[in-house]
Amino acid sequence: MQPPPIIKKLPLDKIKTLNDQIAIRSNAIFATMGFFWFCLIFSLLPLKWPDTMPFVQYASSGVLQLIALPLLGVGTILAAKSSDQLAKEQHDAVLETMNNMRVLMEEIHQLHIELTAKVEKSLADDDTD
Repeated sequence: MQPPPIIKKLPLDKIKTLNDQIAIRSNAIFATMGFFWFCLIFSLLPLKWPDTMPFVQYASSGVLQLIALPLLGVGTILAAKSSDQLAKEQHDAVLETMNNMRVLMEEIHQLHIELTAKVEKSLADDDTD
């Protein structure tokens, strides 16, 4: 099934980039202690002004849960992708370093064998004199 022609005309890569930026920035805002304190104070408003209770309930259950939670989820996934990529790059670098060290150790071992043979030959030559 082909997507409608209008979809093909949309700059999907730009839309995806914009969506990612919104999710990351929202995550940076929502996942702060400042936002926590704002929500706490906002939820306590009806104690002082009881008439604000319906608005506070609407805003907290409607806006925060329906908008903030999905943004936090997407932002977390995007942050995890970059962390996963960094971990993969570090893993690959460690494996490359280990392989380099293995080659160096083999070279050192070969040099040790050659040096030991030369020393033993030199000692044997000294004993025959």
